[in-house]
Amino acid sequence: MEKELSCDIEQFTSGWAALPACTGMLSGSLSAAANAIYLGGRIVERRLAAAKAKIRQQFEEEYRQKAEKEDEKSAGGEAPASVDAKAIPKRHVMVARLSELEMKNTKLKEILVPLKHAINTPLPLIEAPPLHKVRNALAFEFPWAMNVIDFALADLVGRATVHLRPLLLVGPPGAAKSRFARRLGETLGVSIWREDAARADGAVFGGTDRRWNSAEPCHAFLAIAQGKIANPLVLIDELEKAGTRSDYGRLWDALLAFLEPETSARFPDPALLTLVDVSHVSYIATANSLDPLPSPIRDRFRVVTFPSPAPDDLDALLPAVMVDLARERGLDAVWVPPLDGTERAAIAHNWRGGSLRQLRRMVEAILRERDLRAARN
Repeated sequence: MEKELSCDIEQFTSGWAALPACTGMLSGSLSAAANAIYLGGRIVERRLAAAKAKIRQQFEEEYRQKAEKEDEKSAGGEAPASVDAKAIPKRHVMVARLSELEMKNTKLKEILVPLKHAINTPLPLIEAPPLHKVRNALAFEFPWAMNVIDFALADLVGRATVHLRPLLLVGPPGAAKSRFARRLGETLGVSIWREDAARADGAVFGGTDRRWNSAEPCHAFLAIAQGKIANPLVLIDELEKAGTRSDYGRLWDALLAFLEPETSARFPDPALLTLVDVSHVSYIATANSLDPLPSPIRDRFRVVTFPSPAPDDLDALLPAVMVDLARERGLDAVWVPPLDGTERAAIAHNWRGGSLRQLRRMVEAILRERDLRAARN
């Protein structure tokens, strides 16, 4: 309570002292005390932001100096990691290196338990599959989004391994943007790490410092460790709903370093205290609207409009929906008969296009009715 009171008093007094110089930006309908509290809050936010920037700069300088020392050791025959660069196989990447002394660090050991396989070990880059097969598989499930499919896959033409430049799918709710991103990663053969933008912040996504009990590497590295490959896909759902408060850093700001090849190739991870190469990670984000997104984020993503399915797409959609629902039930699709004429007519009468979620619910209701009829008979 004393600390909270001290903070409140400091906020108020700072705002009160700033009142004479800030009359032009204050509301005339509020009291002087209310305006002082408002100004004090703004001052505190700016101080915190400046302190975080200074600490971040210090950490990056420490990481740079550490990297230079490691390079000097390597040049002198004292390799910091157990694997020599010449021993890295083709189409593999050394994502993170730590010395034996660091690996034995008591604090770091707790963090490394589920991550050891991703450190000092070359990880494979998944090779790009035949693109015509990927296109056909996605066209079967998303026939109304052929332009998006071609736009996304064009980035892989001529590439030996899977890597997509940052892609932002913008469209109405229920158009299956997130499902498309997931299926794109699955058909390309890479693992997928899903991030809910509304529940994430910059401090978490970018990693938490080792000094804290909640220390955790950046999520790009966690995606690599989870998939055991160097080029997983990170799916960021509803990017426009990311928090705008700067207390723990905005997700939008933290993302910038990961979306640039130069900075992502030598990202200073705050938990591992070493530079990690996360430049091969692909990022796909979804959004219902571009309006809230800051311009630096828009500039770094390739933006494509994801359309909603129309009533004319119904016959193309139903087989894919049936296959998907059968998979969720743990059944082979051949054991789920297609909709008969009456069932199809009922759906066509009630589904007017738009939300794929609504269509799935209608098909689910029909399948449940089938099960009930089978049980009665």
